[in-house]
Amino acid sequence: MDTRVRQTDGASTDATRGIPFTASLTFRQAAVTLLIVAVLGLLAGMVELGADWKSMRAEIQEHTHRSLELVSGSAAEAAFQFNDELAGQVVDGLFAHREMEQVVLRDNFGGVIAERQRHDLAEPGALVQRLFGDITRYSVNLSHSVGGASASSVGALEVTLAPGEIGARFVERGLVIFVVGLAKAVIISALVVLIFFFMITRPLIGLHTAITRIDPTRPGHWPRPSFPRHEKDELGQIVTGLDNLMQAFQQGLEQRDRARDENMRLGAELDVSRRIQQILLPSRAELDAIEGLDIATHMEAAQEVGGDYYDILSHEDGVRIGIGDVTGHGLESGVVMLMTQSAVRTLLTSREKDMVRVMDVLNTTIYNNVQRMGCGKNLTLALLDYTMATAAELPAVAGHLRISGQHETVIIARHDGHMEVVDTDELGFPIGLVEEMAHFVGEINLDLHQGDVVVLYTDGITEAADEQHRLYGQDRLMEMIASHRAESAEFIKDAIINDVKRHIGNQTLYDDLTLVILKQK
Repeated sequence: MDTRVRQTDGASTDATRGIPFTASLTFRQAAVTLLIVAVLGLLAGMVELGADWKSMRAEIQEHTHRSLELVSGSAAEAAFQFNDELAGQVVDGLFAHREMEQVVLRDNFGGVIAERQRHDLAEPGALVQRLFGDITRYSVNLSHSVGGASASSVGALEVTLAPGEIGARFVERGLVIFVVGLAKAVIISALVVLIFFFMITRPLIGLHTAITRIDPTRPGHWPRPSFPRHEKDELGQIVTGLDNLMQAFQQGLEQRDRARDENMRLGAELDVSRRIQQILLPSRAELDAIEGLDIATHMEAAQEVGGDYYDILSHEDGVRIGIGDVTGHGLESGVVMLMTQSAVRTLLTSREKDMVRVMDVLNTTIYNNVQRMGCGKNLTLALLDYTMATAAELPAVAGHLRISGQHETVIIARHDGHMEVVDTDELGFPIGLVEEMAHFVGEINLDLHQGDVVVLYTDGITEAADEQHRLYGQDRLMEMIASHRAESAEFIKDAIINDVKRHIGNQTLYDDLTLVILKQK
């Protein structure tokens, strides 16, 4: 489905909906442009006004000198002849100019032949006086020659200009300059705004419109705008980059949905596997029904499905106890653990008592299944067979324990406080690691007395680390066993687990915790 749309002239309607006009990009662009052009126009107007001031001063001086030169002949004739009528005409001719404040024609003795003066003029301001006060007074000496003789002075023509009138004319010219400059600024601003609007602003508004219409649940189907003549410039690159980003978002959402579905499926599978593990563990009623032993157990998985194994199976000849640790965690380790539990029960049901034969069959079964799974898993496994002592052996001996298979050490706290550690490294080999292992299998037989405590555990107990990465360790475990050996199996189990949890603190549980306590009744 093609989701591209072409930008039209009316696209800005939706884009600016809800945005005040004074906050719109167009308004701010126009305001900034007008301000910049107005400031530049003002500066240019001031420069032009200064040039006009200089020009006006030169124009006034030139005009005044020229006027005086034109009338100087008539003025000299009037002064030479003391002709009041001619003098009046000369003075009136000059006084007709609006800038004239006073015109005086004097004879060579300083007497006034003719004079005109305006008395209704306002006092010029300080600024006008500063701008034009130095060019308001002019004087021309008048001379006249008779019969070819050298010219002699006959008087003077004096002119005084009105600064106020000059200033008024300068203000009029200045207003024209500023009005024209303002009109230029407005016209330039309008042209710049229009050019930017059609070249940049309108496409950006169209892009904004398209972005506001993006559906967060389907970003890859956003209405990508198309801007003719912008395909290769920055705007076109923005649209292309944004489209790539939306497509990446769409792919990410699709991958997230697939991962969520997969996680839900895996979660359901893990939940089933965890439930199967819990179902297959011995119940409290089964443990209480076993004669001769007080038994307590604890298994806590680091992940949804644990890789630790333990089982306690009662049969007519006694009790078989198994404990193991599959490499790794998670579903595959849990599956290997379930296979081990099933195989151990099957061999017990078949009444196989030879421990070498039991371990060999277990190893072959797990090895072949692991090879089929292609996961490379194996496990340490110790099997313990417990039988009660006969009547003839009582009360010297209460029970017998046979240990076979390689796992963690077996700790025995004797009723008299003596501690024993059984190293199982020489009693077997990891199950499923090699195809043949019968020649590695050995066994140890021990007698149990009333009050003796046997502790089985996985390395999640001894290798539990605190925040400083210090391990719980076998020594601390043995101290806990020794200090509580007189208590019930359940009490000993709770004391050890609580102490391990205190040691871990707020640290994440990285390995499964499995503990089995056997106390001879």
